[in-house]
Amino acid sequence: MILPLSWWACEQAAPPELEIIWQDEFNGATLENSKWVHEIGTGNWGWGNGELQYYRSENTIVSNGTAKIIARRENFVGSNYTSSRIKTDGKFTFRYGKVQARIKTVNGQGFWPAFWMLPSGGSWPCDGEIDIMEQWASDGNSNVTNGAAHLGSCPYSQSNHVYQSFHHNNFESYANDFHIYEIRWERNYIAWYVDDVIVFEVTPDMYSSSYEWPFNSKEWYLILNLAITNSGPNSNTVFPSQIEIDWVRVYQ
Repeated sequence: MILPLSWWACEQAAPPELEIIWQDEFNGATLENSKWVHEIGTGNWGWGNGELQYYRSENTIVSNGTAKIIARRENFVGSNYTSSRIKTDGKFTFRYGKVQARIKTVNGQGFWPAFWMLPSGGSWPCDGEIDIMEQWASDGNSNVTNGAAHLGSCPYSQSNHVYQSFHHNNFESYANDFHIYEIRWERNYIAWYVDDVIVFEVTPDMYSSSYEWPFNSKEWYLILNLAITNSGPNSNTVFPSQIEIDWVRVYQ
């Protein structure tokens, strides 16, 4: 049987089906130690950003099919706030694919929720950083979601760190409901999606040739956290507050 060329072309053009290679649906009663590691403390100069919180494992809880990362106003080891930061480093790393999380974020001055990635064993910024979702509510609702791809030269200085970023507006707060935050990552290409709609993309030619594109190298891990910014909350900020993660999935 000889098939028409149009059939062959159609078959060749069909994209490969993606398969889940890692996921957490948060269906248990505790965070799975086989998948996540807690980062503890205040890091170096507030995790490099002057953040005001102390990260504790107790501020992440899993119940009713979601994980909650909770920010509290409390004095703990010299900090006035506590929260949590979890990562997959040492448990799961990868390079390239579709990365998604379904998250309900938070309103309030001083809150900084993030879903992002770093290379395992890497140096910053020369080995890169991919921010899938970051939000800052200012003194109001979280109507804007952000993402970025950072790179530069090591050792770090302000003059040799660059990034490309986006700001995607919503008609209502992202904290009102769950939304899917996503990247689709290939060699020399990263695209960001919100609720399956493309909102931004980067390629190496968007950066100065004096910097090396780091996103084709190393194995990368996932991070979820809720920080308190160095400017802090105000009198309208509600504590405790939380972000809620329904699931996280990685496809290749």
